[in-house]
Amino acid sequence: MAGKYTEIVGIVAPSSAVAGQKVNIEVRIKNTYSASIGIMAGGALEYGVTPWPTIDYPSYQANVAAGATHTFYGSFTMPDSDVTIHAYSYWYGSDGAWHFDDDKTKDIDVAELVPEFSQFEISNYSRR
Repeated sequence: MAGKYTEIVGIVAPSSAVAGQKVNIEVRIKNTYSASIGIMAGGALEYGVTPWPTIDYPSYQANVAAGATHTFYGSFTMPDSDVTIHAYSYWYGSDGAWHFDDDKTKDIDVAELVPEFSQFEISNYSRR
């Protein structure tokens, strides 16, 4: 369900990641207002740790044209347990304040590191 002036239309992230791996995400937020407005992305990881680690957004706010969707790019380091990305959107009001508007979640499972063998070669063998 959309907020008053924004709608998080998607969170793009892998369904699983290895603990310690950098996980890149995209949060796509649409301006549903009839004019250009300032939109800000926020977010945290939910996995039982207090305080929740935040998502690193190198650029977390933008002026977005009416009806347009802006993609905010972020990342975090995968912990050693499953996480839920909780993304938030805010709009900038004429009162000079940011207002919470919409939120959406996406789950990421922790994955085991599985070694890959793409080529196996015996270079020296002697029978004794």
